[in-house]
Amino acid sequence: MGCNSSTTKTVSRANEKEMSFYLTQEEMELARDSWAIVALDLPATGLHIFTRLFEMEKDFQKLFKRLMTQKESGEFVFDTARLERHASLVMKQLGQAAEHTDDSINFSASLRLLGEKHAGYNVKPEMFPFFWPAVRDGLKLRLGDKFTVKVELAWKHLYDYVTSKISEGIEMNRDIKKKIPL
Repeated sequence: MGCNSSTTKTVSRANEKEMSFYLTQEEMELARDSWAIVALDLPATGLHIFTRLFEMEKDFQKLFKRLMTQKESGEFVFDTARLERHASLVMKQLGQAAEHTDDSINFSASLRLLGEKHAGYNVKPEMFPFFWPAVRDGLKLRLGDKFTVKVELAWKHLYDYVTSKISEGIEMNRDIKKKIPL
């Protein structure tokens, strides 16, 4: 009985600091400090990131059909207002990650829920590495000369943390669907 409770406490303490498995204390501070600059214009930064993503990975556009409208010609184009709202939400999630570096356990749970939701949009964990270059470019644009190698690495590690937790949620959703009889 005593062994189980001490194991639980150890696991609990580890989970409280799970972000520290991805980022050093210095990186957490760099992400948090640079976020103050990025946060000044979330819509523009987010829109830049998604525009860049779709330039690099055209196939990803099909995942965002709900953010598109159809022209009279039949062509689908992004509704800029919808895309900007979604991009702002994504940026806010990144900001929350930067701000929750001291206690990430509750934030990790919310990221897993976000992953479960994104599983319904056919997002797959193997897609996240393709999104990083667009995120990096958006951060670089916003931070300018403050986007140092150390800041980039801090954000990459933070991004890895965020996408790992979202991926866990996607996988949890897949596992649940496998268990539901048809």
